[in-house]
Amino acid sequence: MVGDKTSITDFSEKEMRTYWSYIKSHRYLKYLTDKYIVTLIAFGIWMIFFSSNSLVSQHKLRKQLKDYKAERQYYLRQIEINKQHIHLLDHNLEHLETFAREKFLMKRDNEDIFIFVEE
Repeated sequence: MVGDKTSITDFSEKEMRTYWSYIKSHRYLKYLTDKYIVTLIAFGIWMIFFSSNSLVSQHKLRKQLKDYKAERQYYLRQIEINKQHIHLLDHNLEHLETFAREKFLMKRDNEDIFIFVEE
């Protein structure tokens, strides 16, 4: 019958015993009916996918930490470069004058500055 729906309550007691005996006799299915195994599987699925400390969120946090460490290394390198520039500017007047002319467009009294803008 096409529209006939059967539920678990429609089976007789003998059919249910046959069904459970089949499950218990099967090598892997008997472990899946153990309440401790079912609880362990549910707990594992919960911890892997739904927990706030799930593997997915841990992966994202590790990736974010890796990015932050790379960014930190970049800024440490920039600090060292800037320290070298500051040392040069403090101890060499030629570099100080060159820096002032290039960055702040400073000039001497008898000079003119021409700025070329590329379009």
